[in-house]
Amino acid sequence: MFFYLSKLLTFLISPTVIIVLLLFASLLARKVQTKRRLLVTSLVLLLIFSNPFIIGRLMRAWELKDTAFTQNGQYDIAIVLSGFMTRDPELHRLTFGDDVDRLTEALSMYRKGQVDRILISGGSGSMVIDTREALLAREFLVKQCHVPDSVILIDTVSRNTYENAVETKKILEQNKISSPVLITSAFHMRRAKGCFDKAGIPADIYSTDPEPVKQGYYPEDLFIPDTRNIRNWERLMREIVGVLMYELKGYS
Repeated sequence: MFFYLSKLLTFLISPTVIIVLLLFASLLARKVQTKRRLLVTSLVLLLIFSNPFIIGRLMRAWELKDTAFTQNGQYDIAIVLSGFMTRDPELHRLTFGDDVDRLTEALSMYRKGQVDRILISGGSGSMVIDTREALLAREFLVKQCHVPDSVILIDTVSRNTYENAVETKKILEQNKISSPVLITSAFHMRRAKGCFDKAGIPADIYSTDPEPVKQGYYPEDLFIPDTRNIRNWERLMREIVGVLMYELKGYS
């Protein structure tokens, strides 16, 4: 029930959905003044959500600083949280999303000898398509990157970050692994670390794809809207709500 409720809430807090609902409400409004207010509110929100400077600063404030490799230089295993790939049913090939750095960074660590093994945690987080992402990631590492199958551990059960931590805990205990590094996207690390700490997994963290730090700001960063920033707003709002709901449920 909680899984489906969280999916519904994530949909409802989407900036795009909020703006569309306001526009739709303006069409239904009978009073001219109400119609005007709804349209102005929609425009103001669109400008805010598409502003690079605002979301850039908020994302940087939300992200956690890495602790990996500051004290320890070697880990038994890299824990990679899924959410970065799928299989295209028409093209019959693997496709990757924006967060694929989670996997490539773990692969790089393995190649450098910084981690001995890789654990990919993630079953199907979709309510429609049952795609076991951990299986796809293992297939990619073994067949295309020539990583030995014995190096890779997988969790194909978990559907969300809380379950990632629970299932990972079981795998680490079964394999007697005690020195992990947790890898996920920078925007997602705060929720992930909370869940893994709650599960009793004292992992160092390595965030991928952090919001870039700019030395200076140009006019286009401050004033020119860019609709690509709406995606970052969606990520940030989803994570904030996720952290709050997880705390209420005692997941983190």
